[in-house]
Amino acid sequence: MDSRTTLKCNATFIDLLSNCMQTKTKVAMLLDNNGLIRAEGLIKTMEINATQPYIEMQGGLKIALDTITAVNGIFVASYSEC
Repeated sequence: MDSRTTLKCNATFIDLLSNCMQTKTKVAMLLDNNGLIRAEGLIKTMEINATQPYIEMQGGLKIALDTITAVNGIFVASYSEC
């Protein structure tokens, strides 16, 4: 069984994503949108206080934070083993 690096219980990706945006570091994400899909690139903006918080990528793609299951190899706790 494989183990993965995960967020602590009840933690979010907000700090990691914010740091990547500020340092202009590329992010590679897995999104759960009725199946897992990949997204990557630079973050243009983050809207944390919106009704449904999201990030907007440089290419214009808007990603709801609650769909992100992994960022740069770090997974949400529910994806800790496979």
